[in-house]
Amino acid sequence: MWTLLFNIYIWFAIILLTILGLAVLPVILLVNCLFLKRTLAAGLRRAIRFYGWVLVCCVPFLAPVKVEYPVGKLPTNAIFVANHNSAIDPYLFGAIPRENSFVTSWPFKIPLYGFFMRLAQYANTLEGWDEVCRKCTRLLGAGSCVTIWPEGHRSRDGRLGRFKNGAFVLAAENGYPIVPVCILGSRSVLPPGKRLLRPGRVKLVVLESIIAEDSGDRQERVRELRFRARTAIEHTLELNGHFTCTQPEIRDVSLVDEDRPAVSILS
Repeated sequence: MWTLLFNIYIWFAIILLTILGLAVLPVILLVNCLFLKRTLAAGLRRAIRFYGWVLVCCVPFLAPVKVEYPVGKLPTNAIFVANHNSAIDPYLFGAIPRENSFVTSWPFKIPLYGFFMRLAQYANTLEGWDEVCRKCTRLLGAGSCVTIWPEGHRSRDGRLGRFKNGAFVLAAENGYPIVPVCILGSRSVLPPGKRLLRPGRVKLVVLESIIAEDSGDRQERVRELRFRARTAIEHTLELNGHFTCTQPEIRDVSLVDEDRPAVSILS
């Protein structure tokens, strides 16, 4: 009974927030374009982040989502990589005070979401790696952060899987920092395969940014970034008593499949 009442509360809040957001969106975009001299897409990305912030900090799942910055200052534009356990994970990034965009696929199929995501110039993984890389490079150059899920899908058992290369190829080729983000508690709110939300406490731990070494070997830079990012998230999960991995990250070059820029998606 409590779960049902909680879902009524959450969905009522989401619907009300969406209606209010659509009502004030023209004003927000007008202020961003005319007074702050931002592009329409940049203004919309900031509006979407604010929408996410209100949802996870003002309409909490049990308590407002907490964000910890153990190493202090956050880069202005970077590539966020995070573990992925729940469909609510993208909303949580609204709590991080940075313009952000996502590399994803399925939300583009939702009529309202898809329209605004295209307008905000988010990257759709179904368009292929070359197009995703082009869009992400343009977004980073415009001052936006980019979020990629390196596991490629939500973990079904809560453990950290092997990371794909897409985010790290992008970082190695363009010189932008990788910022690992460890998400704690989202699985208890909405595990994969479940439809009803449950009350829970969620925390994001924004870890130290990682920059590729100045080396001539791109593949080695990609492996190093991937290894360091995954190790940082895995260590944070262990410190907080969570599962770690089902497939250990292999660092030995001879044991790793030839690097291929696989792009992570939400699923």
